[in-house]
Amino acid sequence: MHQGQIQQRSTRMRSKAGARQVEAAWRMSWARDEVGITDHANTPTLAGFGQRFFEYLPDRVSAGTLRFYTDAWSPLIAFVPMATAKLHRIDPGLIQQFIEWRRAQDVKPATVNGSLRTLRHALHLAKEWKLINTVPKITMLPGERMREFIISEELLSKFMEQCSPSMRRLLPFLIDTGLRISEACALTWNTVSLEPMAGAVRGWVYVTKGKSRYAKRYVPLTDRAHSILEVLQKLSECEYVFTTHDYKRKMTRDYPSAQFRAIRNRLELPWDAVMHSCRHTFCSRLGESGCDAFTIQKLAGHSSIVISQRYVHPTPERLENAITRMQAVRINV
Repeated sequence: MHQGQIQQRSTRMRSKAGARQVEAAWRMSWARDEVGITDHANTPTLAGFGQRFFEYLPDRVSAGTLRFYTDAWSPLIAFVPMATAKLHRIDPGLIQQFIEWRRAQDVKPATVNGSLRTLRHALHLAKEWKLINTVPKITMLPGERMREFIISEELLSKFMEQCSPSMRRLLPFLIDTGLRISEACALTWNTVSLEPMAGAVRGWVYVTKGKSRYAKRYVPLTDRAHSILEVLQKLSECEYVFTTHDYKRKMTRDYPSAQFRAIRNRLELPWDAVMHSCRHTFCSRLGESGCDAFTIQKLAGHSSIVISQRYVHPTPERLENAITRMQAVRINV
């Protein structure tokens, strides 16, 4: 009897003593499972776990995220003590050895943190698949540079003077919707409406797939974004919203990114002026307008509210307004 159920099977033993030994082994195995003791005889090494990890990822992350994991995984496997360690043997001490090995190569904190995040994801999956019992605490290195560049309307005008017609429509659209470049390139006309939903006043775009499962979202259109889509709808000759110069094929993310970098270099802008700055500008403007973190998360499709909170900076005036609104609700109730 185990956990209220009769366990009945053959021990395949001819003697009673042999059968009792097998039964005792079964009981020990059940007891170990109950207290979370795993038999690690078949636990793979980190290098051995890589195949299963990368077979799991493609259907669950975007192509860009998969490239990130692939690049960040390589240093983990290049560090022999980490690559050959069984998953349950990866502890804070071994992780620190890896960090020191990478820093000795004069690698920036952001690059090291990419490998640490990849390792953390892999170990959490290993725990989920019951290959290990616990995941060691993995702390990111400080000093990681954040991309904080904001594209002002004045700077946008300078970009518009130097870029192609397709980019002159794409850049303000990204700034006004906060879509990732891959999400914008994947937009099709059946996920766009220039007419508002019932009870709304604005048209919208619907992101069906993105960096994570939180990427699915409706984004209302600004007047400028609405006008851009009106023009593109008249010109387009294929199902995709953003197309190549002939309006017949889907635009890929590489073309606008390369053009953005070229213009950035000509204008001598800082390193963190990248295509993603359009999205960062969108979120920053939401925060400056008084938008709360939960609304920013919903509009931007952030995977965590922690990311959205970066854009919210409560001022004394906004704090007082919050109390005033709360008081009004109390009085009305």
